[in-house]
Amino acid sequence: MLRAVARIAFIGLGAMGLPMARNLVAAGHDLVACDLEPERARAAGGEVAATPEEAAWGADLAVACLPSPEAVEEVALALRATGIRTFVDMSTSPPSLSRRLAAELAAVGIDALDAPVSGGPRGAETAGLAVMVGGGEEAFAREQGVLRDVGARAVVRVGGPGAGQAAKLCNNLVAGVTMAALAEACAIAEREGIDPAVLYELLTSSTGDSRVLRSRFPLAGVDPGHPSSAGFRPLFMLDLMVKDLRLACGLAEEHGLLPSLAGAALAEYQRAQEAGLGRLDYSAVYLTRQEASPLPGCEPRPAPGRRLEARLTPGTGEAKAETGQG
Repeated sequence: MLRAVARIAFIGLGAMGLPMARNLVAAGHDLVACDLEPERARAAGGEVAATPEEAAWGADLAVACLPSPEAVEEVALALRATGIRTFVDMSTSPPSLSRRLAAELAAVGIDALDAPVSGGPRGAETAGLAVMVGGGEEAFAREQGVLRDVGARAVVRVGGPGAGQAAKLCNNLVAGVTMAALAEACAIAEREGIDPAVLYELLTSSTGDSRVLRSRFPLAGVDPGHPSSAGFRPLFMLDLMVKDLRLACGLAEEHGLLPSLAGAALAEYQRAQEAGLGRLDYSAVYLTRQEASPLPGCEPRPAPGRRLEARLTPGTGEAKAETGQG
């Protein structure tokens, strides 16, 4: 495994990219950063370039951490003539894009690795990231040390091109659905008058426990480190969860699967997005559950031993609900 790298172009210094770039500098790598906001590029601690092409000239590999598949494709194709040996996409993108870019870059002698990460900015800061890699075995072996130096606890080659992205979309499907379910459960518990701290203690000690719960409990004040206790300051924006769930649903449909749970969760995040919550942490989906109307089939039921009957009110033609003994 080759660990030492003379020069790395790092493109995209957002919430995830910046701490990963800083980790590479701390590990002794020669880094050239490029971002639409030059101040973020300078904050990485290495050199700064005005364009991705400028950053990549003379570099051994280029790492991209970008907010959309369109941005990834634009940058990757712009680097074809720069002479880099490997293009590493650490964004979350469709597996089909990763496979297509791998083929196009291979045609000009560049290896491609899709290497999305899980763990968020805190994971990068504490070397707790999981890196899911798709691509050739030789390129993976050569760049594995660099991938670990971004702040990774685990670096796993899942398979060929696109496999890392497929694994990441499966991960975010689970995280997104879990958070939507947690938001709904907390809304119910709140209406029942359950103390948030008591609920958190019980859930973290029960089968409802999860890493999502332990990092994003949506009731404020229980844990100061959770986004809900800081006005839902984003660790991972709700807008990005919408993007990832859309990609996950699309991937399921490509394989003839009906993404019913992912689709239901996506609808909740889109509703939060429409309410102007998109740039908050994705746990802010809870805020829209506070005013949710019951779905058909989920209306309040009468107490045991009572039955609810719909009867016509004489002379009006209107239905009137009346209770009777069952």
